[in-house]
Amino acid sequence: MTSVRERARAGAAAAPQYIAEIQGLRTVALLMVATFHIWFGKVSGGVDVFLLISAYLLTRSLTAAAEQRTGVRLVPFILRKFARLLPAAAAASLLALGGALLLLSQRHWEDLSQQALAAISYTMNFWLQGNAVDYLAQARSTASVFQHFWSLSIQGQMFILWPILHVLVALLFRARVRRALLVLFAVIFAASFAWSVVSVSADQRLAYFDTWGRLWEFAAGSIFALIAPSLRLSSRVKQWMTWVGLAAVLATGWVLPVESAFPGVAALWPVLAAGLVLLAADAPRDPEDGGNALLRHPILERSGSYMYALYLTHWPALVLFAAATGIERPDPLQGLGILAASAIASVLIHHLVEQPAERFARAGRGRWGWWRQAVAIVVSVALVVGSVVAIRVVLDRSAAEQEQAQATLDLETMGANADPGQVFSTIYPGEALNASFAQEPGEPCAEDDAYLAGICRDWGDTQTPERTIVIVGSSHSTAMSPMLMETVEQHPDWHVRTYTSPGCYFHWPADNAWPEDVGACSGTWRTAIDYILATSPDMVFTIASLTHPDGTEDLFTTGGGFAGFVEYLHERTDTLVVGLRDNPRTDFSPLECAEREGYESSSCSFSATLQIDGLEDYASSIEDAGGAFIDLNDRICPGGLCTPALGGIVTYVDNSHIGEDFARSLARFFSRDLHAEARWFPEDPWR
Repeated sequence: MTSVRERARAGAAAAPQYIAEIQGLRTVALLMVATFHIWFGKVSGGVDVFLLISAYLLTRSLTAAAEQRTGVRLVPFILRKFARLLPAAAAASLLALGGALLLLSQRHWEDLSQQALAAISYTMNFWLQGNAVDYLAQARSTASVFQHFWSLSIQGQMFILWPILHVLVALLFRARVRRALLVLFAVIFAASFAWSVVSVSADQRLAYFDTWGRLWEFAAGSIFALIAPSLRLSSRVKQWMTWVGLAAVLATGWVLPVESAFPGVAALWPVLAAGLVLLAADAPRDPEDGGNALLRHPILERSGSYMYALYLTHWPALVLFAAATGIERPDPLQGLGILAASAIASVLIHHLVEQPAERFARAGRGRWGWWRQAVAIVVSVALVVGSVVAIRVVLDRSAAEQEQAQATLDLETMGANADPGQVFSTIYPGEALNASFAQEPGEPCAEDDAYLAGICRDWGDTQTPERTIVIVGSSHSTAMSPMLMETVEQHPDWHVRTYTSPGCYFHWPADNAWPEDVGACSGTWRTAIDYILATSPDMVFTIASLTHPDGTEDLFTTGGGFAGFVEYLHERTDTLVVGLRDNPRTDFSPLECAEREGYESSSCSFSATLQIDGLEDYASSIEDAGGAFIDLNDRICPGGLCTPALGGIVTYVDNSHIGEDFARSLARFFSRDLHAEARWFPEDPWR
């Protein structure tokens, strides 16, 4: 009889055998992903298991080839991988694109095009990082239908990098391939794990999609694959390892904050848990060892063939359901419908696309058999790229027509200035254009400027301006600035400097007594105030309150208070500080709602609190200190009702920001109120 050790050596030298438990574990992991997304709105940790299994099987196959001295032809190997993956990915991408084009307005098509290209090129994780997407934090109805491609992108990148590493090690260490690979992947594991811990603490949103922060999960899978053949485990120990590992895998999404802590230290849980299952399944076994009955069950094993396609289809189905209905969290029956639709799509993709493409790619024989795989890859990519090109042609044509119409808008009779009884058949900006709030006017401040902080920009005459204005604060200061700039832009000899930082509302300690160390927001305000004290501008424009989606509002009365800030600057510079009341907010996007249900739908409007206790006294305190408090909320939300469009122009571009065109339509009301305090400022921007 041969010993277990001898059988292990023989197993290491033989071609790797199919293991049903691994297929079962992959089925469990991907079902976890789908069900957690659909019913619980959480991340399950199943993707981490999926990535681990991919690396495990990849290293298992490549190492066996190296030890058998058959070697690996690198390019054909990579082509085979992508020829198997891309046809299904392309089919799912086209389905997602088609559904999104039917349900989403043209305003989303440009992003859809970019996302489709990122998905099919295996760079979706980079796109999500570049757009600062917070995984699962945003509403489902506004999420990308291609967001789930982030993990497939990382997997695809590894399907290029990992074979290269294996081939290089096999060339350099022919006699000790397994040992050399263990050292290599241990180093990668340590470096990547350390990086993931640091990056998660610095910015978890970016770290979640980071290839370098995920390498350690692949390295762990490879390490497990390398040590499995040398293990000597009894059947009882294997069963214990499998059940404990499987239970821990299933518990991941319930016991760990996956969406806010991965891929750092917390991700060790599912990786080690799945590792137990893999090692128990792949370690040398006696003939009488039947393996784990659950993971080897025919239902799990056969379902595994559809799991890749199910992963590709479940997320677009969930996002499109939310976009069509406005329901962010489906109930059990709705969730079952989404899962059933996804399952049907996955079966069709598997049988009508995945299997035929695989048969075509494998039909080639001999030295030139690789061309069939190349054809499968090229056709898959070309179908998606061709669709994107067609979408952009249509979008560009629509956008050009709508831009031409928008350039002729008569703001004197539209938006906040429109007759309340007038009906507008067209809402601007059109659906092919991006409905957004204004960006900071002008150009970036000079790099050698003595007062650089936050988003610093200069507009107009910076040398000998007739008037100087400073805009400071959060994105709401920027969003409201068009009502000021509508007049300013008619005076090119004026100068506007902007100091803004996202989410950075009024910051000021009494008497300008800043501590030595301040954060980014406080630093922006401190530098802006230093600039104001040094240059004595004619006006400072900012937001003087903070509204909340529940209708409450903060007036800046604590610490030095806004009135104290006004008095401090007015006494030292004679600068007029203009504090604009913050606009009302809500907890949903009126624009997204209107595009789904229509601009006249009452469900897309919300009530605003126009009067709050202490507001009049607050305004008086600012005016007594030498400043001006301007409240235009009755013009934004007439009668206390905020609608997605007013006077033919979109009002809110998200849950809190006013659109640029509508903000410009407020210019007359703003100018009238400001003219009463500053006679040099024109009373009417259009006269």
